[in-house]
Amino acid sequence: MTSPLHRSVPVTDAAELTERWRGLLQHMRAPESRTLCLAWLHRDGTMAELVIPVDDVPVEPDRTMIGHLRGFHDEVAEQTGVDPADLHLAMCLERRGPTYLTPDDHAWVAALESVMRTREGLDCSVHVAADTWVVPALPRLSW
Repeated sequence: MTSPLHRSVPVTDAAELTERWRGLLQHMRAPESRTLCLAWLHRDGTMAELVIPVDDVPVEPDRTMIGHLRGFHDEVAEQTGVDPADLHLAMCLERRGPTYLTPDDHAWVAALESVMRTREGLDCSVHVAADTWVVPALPRLSW
């Protein structure tokens, strides 16, 4: 049987993406500070081989840092040999603290949506995680 964490097992809906994040985060070290994890899904739902943790994310959204995510996205597309529009950028803001969306979480989600979806035109999603709690905060536009 193939593990649901195996990158070749397609993620086909929002619930599966939440479970994929939950599984991935269990295998990563617990963050000392806020971490924004980046992963990419191909059109068929399989994951690119790369998950990038961006550590020490500030409490308030950093729009300059968010703008640099486009460069990561384009580099992953080039490395995997696909068009950037054919990759879904899945992000998870992992932090310590309460198991509910905080005002800081909402500010980050709004900034990520504004920059990545509106300005950059990328299909993206955002989850927020604390310990074993993982919830979607910005769903993918379409499956």
